[in-house]
Amino acid sequence: MYMPAHFTAKELVPVHQLMRACPLALLLGPDAQGQGFGSHLPLTLLDEASDRSGCGMLLEGHMARANPHWGWLAGLPAQGQDVMAVFSGPSAYVSPRHSDSHLAVPTWNYAAVHVYGELELIDDAQAKDDLLKRLIAQHEPGYAAQWRDLPEDFQSKMLGAIVGFRLHVRRWEGKFKLSQNRSAAERGRIREAMAAGTPTEQDVGAWMTRLGL
Repeated sequence: MYMPAHFTAKELVPVHQLMRACPLALLLGPDAQGQGFGSHLPLTLLDEASDRSGCGMLLEGHMARANPHWGWLAGLPAQGQDVMAVFSGPSAYVSPRHSDSHLAVPTWNYAAVHVYGELELIDDAQAKDDLLKRLIAQHEPGYAAQWRDLPEDFQSKMLGAIVGFRLHVRRWEGKFKLSQNRSAAERGRIREAMAAGTPTEQDVGAWMTRLGL
């Protein structure tokens, strides 16, 4: 990812916040012919203490067993090509009318995180059940009781239809392009415009406020 210094995240806290707020990631890796292939999947950021990579990140998720992507990714050499996951945060158009100068052009503000690492498959039924319960706890805790009450044969069928995985992150990049290269007055006008805009624009403005911009 192109990483100008003024847009580059230096700390993990905002990176983790974005990953938890926008958990639907694009998991990328080669197919059987070595061509690029992507799967859109919700990923859960686990307790950093359980990470073995030293990067402070361990992710888990699952995909349909019918999706051949998991087999291709599991076949990558452990010390070879990394699996990549892209988390896309809020984004919005930025009008040149907010600029201090008439000599200005439109741009786009956005937040994104790229992580790279090794994929570990999880295909034990109990481990997959635990994985799903962590996902449920994050997004709809009230559904947990309903899942537990579903017929055992139905649960077994659903668990058999997925393959779980963990992504041991070796390195990460966080980019928050939020007008850091503009003057304080320009940033203020942009932030105010975002706060009065669409829900997505409001999210961009909230990130500017969160990062002290």
